[in-house]
Amino acid sequence: MICHRVITLLFLLFLASCASISSYSPINKEGFEEKKEIQEQSKFLVSSMAKASRKLHDIAWPIMISNIDACQNSRINAFGLMVAHTEDLPKSLSPFFYAASPNTFLNNINSDLPMIVSIAKNSPADRANIMEGDLIISINNSIVSYKNYRSLLEDAAKKGSLIIKIKRLEEEILYELVSESICGYPVQAMISPIPNAYADGSKIYITIATLDFVKDDQEIAFLIGHELAHNIYHYKGDSLFESQGNPIAIKEKPSLQKITDLLILQTEEKETEADLYGVEFAIKAGIAQDKVANYFRRLTIYMPVLMKDSFFRMHPGNAKRVADIERKLKELKDN
Repeated sequence: MICHRVITLLFLLFLASCASISSYSPINKEGFEEKKEIQEQSKFLVSSMAKASRKLHDIAWPIMISNIDACQNSRINAFGLMVAHTEDLPKSLSPFFYAASPNTFLNNINSDLPMIVSIAKNSPADRANIMEGDLIISINNSIVSYKNYRSLLEDAAKKGSLIIKIKRLEEEILYELVSESICGYPVQAMISPIPNAYADGSKIYITIATLDFVKDDQEIAFLIGHELAHNIYHYKGDSLFESQGNPIAIKEKPSLQKITDLLILQTEEKETEADLYGVEFAIKAGIAQDKVANYFRRLTIYMPVLMKDSFFRMHPGNAKRVADIERKLKELKDN
């Protein structure tokens, strides 16, 4: 009887769906308007990922500088640059690469040069007045290409100095930078509809949905600090130079960096430890944490079950996390 009713319902739905389009002429799925909209959405996708990376870069930079004592085995020299090339994108999005620039004059340019997508505030690149959207012509007197731009930036970081020639409109400008020592865990945006953050031992990922979900930069700083703690204390991951950060990471996801990472189990104790370090790391960078509890309260609104427990008991419940964080904040204030 139930089977008969299900079949009848499906049949009626089929008829309804057919009836709903019977009065329309056949639709060209790739007509002019659709193609135009695909182009607009492609530009918006690339632009949104770049904007997200710039925001994360600005928040992460002081955290990575202020906590180098905690990452003594994973320090790197950095200039505050995140660079990308059109070849870093999937082929379908390559024509819209320059939407990643905040400067609209680049939208119609045709170049094979890598572009500076993000410059961290108060970094050597920022103090030198290099601009986001600048195209890189040469690095330490070597002409750049897609094949060598990352390795040239890495070599410059190892030396601690960078001579970079950039193109801005029709002007060519030469800059000389001296690096700063930071924790070597690039922070980048990740495409996902779920608010979350991840560490994989060498990178930190903050989902696009998280940036829509948070209400204050304090919350982003906490999440970066939390994942930094995982990379330092739990994964004990290998550092990466900032040239390995991907500011337009359309398809990139966290991945195991070492086979031994398979043996690392996430537990409530480790999550609590990462929470407390996350608060401490952010405060050391001069970023207040008195509003962080609101992040977990909002999560509970969306999923009340997380108030007391988490899936598979891998994380503490949101109520316990807030209580532990506020206890830590009081401890830091008293000291």
